[in-house]
Amino acid sequence: MLSLIYRVYNYDTYQASDKPNSISASSLLSPLYKIKKMLQGAEKDESLIDNKFKRSSTLGTAFHDRAEKAVAGDPNFITEKFLEREIVIDDVKYTISGKFDGIRYNGDGTWDLFDFKTAYGKDRKPEALAKDAMQMSIYRWLINDRWNISDRAWTLFISQSNNAEEAYPVELKSEEYIQNWIEEIIWSALRNTKVDCKDGVKYNPCNYCNLKCEERK
Repeated sequence: MLSLIYRVYNYDTYQASDKPNSISASSLLSPLYKIKKMLQGAEKDESLIDNKFKRSSTLGTAFHDRAEKAVAGDPNFITEKFLEREIVIDDVKYTISGKFDGIRYNGDGTWDLFDFKTAYGKDRKPEALAKDAMQMSIYRWLINDRWNISDRAWTLFISQSNNAEEAYPVELKSEEYIQNWIEEIIWSALRNTKVDCKDGVKYNPCNYCNLKCEERK
């Protein structure tokens, strides 16, 4: 019966674009080497990730599913919308995709983005919040006038190891800034020759990566 737990761990509900030269919003925050591999269509293999490293993401997905049901039918919330937007760099078309957790209506014509983060620890560290802000800034860029998204967004933190939860306000980057940042990141990644995945990282990122890669250790 233990295999049933692993079966749940390996049940993948992630939605990705099927277009060529595509990459997700969250993947744009990866090291340049990994971004390059993904844009080049590197083959994926879920068996490369040990089951013990899938526990946290599985629990996080379960919370997201429950959150979506909790606000279903409430006109002040819109959840789990998959979006795509194209960008042209050096005459090549790239597709950026992403699914935001939700937006909440503020009553004044604006909406706040929010993103659930289930993680370990008793709080969300500043460097993690900065990354959250970039991810949600990309989501706002993807939304592209579908809704009037405010400059304030929210990281909704739920600890898996402590009795703690918190709502952290974060400031979003402008859409112009994000447009330029995406262009620069993709341009830099495609010209990158360094394996920078482990730069400044205390753990082995290969443990959480499903890309077939000759650099895996």
